Amino acid sequence: MSYCSFIATNYAMPEVETKAKTITVREAMELAIKPHELVPWEKMDPSAQIVVVENNEDLNELVIKKDAYYDVSEYTSYPFIYEVAFIYSELRAKQLLAYLEKNIREEQIVELWRVWIGHDENDLHIPYVNVNYEELSLNHLVQMYNPNHEKFKEQHCIVIERYNNQYDKEG
Repeated sequence: MSYCSFIATNYAMPEVETKAKTITVREAMELAIKPHELVPWEKMDPSAQIVVVENNEDLNELVIKKDAYYDVSEYTSYPFIYEVAFIYSELRAKQLLAYLEKNIREEQIVELWRVWIGHDENDLHIPYVNVNYEELSLNHLVQMYNPNHEKFKEQHCIVIERYNNQYDKEG
């Protein structure tokens, strides 16, 4: 089984690309990047790939990319799928909240999933909560991604709906 977090939605959304760059050891030496003190460049294969970030804050960052590594079609029928990857911290949860607040448009429905791929196909009873766009909060995301939170569930889905403002006033 593998963990997967993804967005499924009825409208296209922008991607959030990684700030980390993958380069070879040879390129790192040419760029005069300082190696880790325990592993000097000379002891590494010059063609080996390494990940370079400008600062440690960029490690485990929020990345949202079109499509998903795993087939998630059994979870949703929405046409736009985006894999969501990050290591949980409150900062990363705040970044995800800001991304959702900025990019969910009127009449859009967004499903934010956190699931284990490879569960028995007949055992897809994943708890979900419906949230109006205006009610979405950091607490929803903390509960979903922080394994130390008292309401954390191994698998979860948040369905976020944003309605036309005129509809909200009338209905």
